Amino acid sequence: MPVTIAPPEIAIEPRRSHGGPNGGDRWGGDDSRGRGDSNGRNFETSPQAYHLGMMLGLASVLMLFVALSSAYVMREGQGQDWLPIAMPSLLLPNSFALLLSSLTLELSRRSLKRQSVGSLQGWLTVSALLGMIFLAGQLTIWRALAAQGIYLGSNPHSSFYYVLSGAHAVHMIGGLIALGYLVCRAWQSNRVTQTALEVTALYWHFMDGLWVYLLLLLFAWR
Repeated sequence: MPVTIAPPEIAIEPRRSHGGPNGGDRWGGDDSRGRGDSNGRNFETSPQAYHLGMMLGLASVLMLFVALSSAYVMREGQGQDWLPIAMPSLLLPNSFALLLSSLTLELSRRSLKRQSVGSLQGWLTVSALLGMIFLAGQLTIWRALAAQGIYLGSNPHSSFYYVLSGAHAVHMIGGLIALGYLVCRAWQSNRVTQTALEVTALYWHFMDGLWVYLLLLLFAWR
């Protein structure tokens, strides 16, 4: 009798849907991305993991500025060579631009929650422009001080001003790069995730608050 051999059955695992054609929510959804290894196991990074990573990074930044602040206070109390410099006239308007950028960034977050494409693009762009204005203003202030003969090594107060404001500007550049990336995503593909915007906003607001603290330390602390 002829023997009939049935073909083997193959089980096909259905693909997981992530809410969009490219594997992620278009507006403000959970942007956890699945990653697999050679054995086909999937790993996902939760939004909480991104927030935790940012908090740890900000903790290290905070420790740096706490150390610099402690050195500032200790040095001020030593010797008679401490000559306080006057607050540059552009410093307060420039600081206001930075604080205003935090407001526009919050408006960006609200626009994302409402899935308002135009508002999100506009407020993100304004936030990035304000950040660039602040950095340009810092450079202008440093040049103005140099024109007055106030340099890094002129006296301890001017030295700490350059060091503290310079360290803050370097960290602001990092935040501006992240914000610029979100602006490009918003305008080119309309794909900005809630987690990416929230983590960037957390970093940006921290830098704003840190700058207010530095202003009080440098010019109000006596």
